[in-house]
Amino acid sequence: AHGFEPKPLNPALFDWQALIVRWAIRQGRCALFEDCGLGKTLQQLEWARQVVDHTGGNVLILCPLAVASQTVAEGARFGIAVNHCMEHEQVKDGITITNYERFEKFDTAQFVGVVLDESSILKAFMGKTRIALTEAFQSTPYRLVCTATPSPNDLDELACQAHFLGVSTRAEMLATYFINDTQDTGEGWRLKKHAQSEFWKWVASWAACVSKPSDLGFIDEGFELPQLKMHTHVVE
Repeated sequence: AHGFEPKPLNPALFDWQALIVRWAIRQGRCALFEDCGLGKTLQQLEWARQVVDHTGGNVLILCPLAVASQTVAEGARFGIAVNHCMEHEQVKDGITITNYERFEKFDTAQFVGVVLDESSILKAFMGKTRIALTEAFQSTPYRLVCTATPSPNDLDELACQAHFLGVSTRAEMLATYFINDTQDTGEGWRLKKHAQSEFWKWVASWAACVSKPSDLGFIDEGFELPQLKMHTHVVE
């Protein structure tokens, strides 16, 4: 853990969201892998607000195009100010948000915290964007990655998220939990049988993996999708 004890949280958070946010603040560098609709935006905004209050520094949120304005509106709704900037000269004290395509226009060393919204952008291990982001924020004290789509079968994505957070490199993860199976026609890496439980305990030590509130012992009321209704139309 690289974090700190949180101050009182935003009262708009549900109990289970508050549990996650407290854990994330104490961790300092971690991942929120939560299904769509579970309120990751408010959680990451509260995490960023707490980092700003604790350090007196600034936090940068990076997000896909068109998400920035939605996040600013969400922040205003819950009393968290977010400044939408196109370049570093526009940065004000507090929380700044911009899209991934413009992050190179910012002096990343001036931020004490960073949030990657839709962090599956890190998915490609040899990707130019992943390498640039990882290098740019390797010394940033507080880091949070948020996405709804990390596939348990996509080892590279988990490895890239862990590498960005400073938890481990891809090589370290593979050497510890995997074996290079040359007879495998796929990537060649498979999880060691005796290491399966330990691997997922390790993932859970730096990532909150949540599909519904009951995963954490809370009720799912308000977060249950309605029964799927199928309508068949036959065109003669």
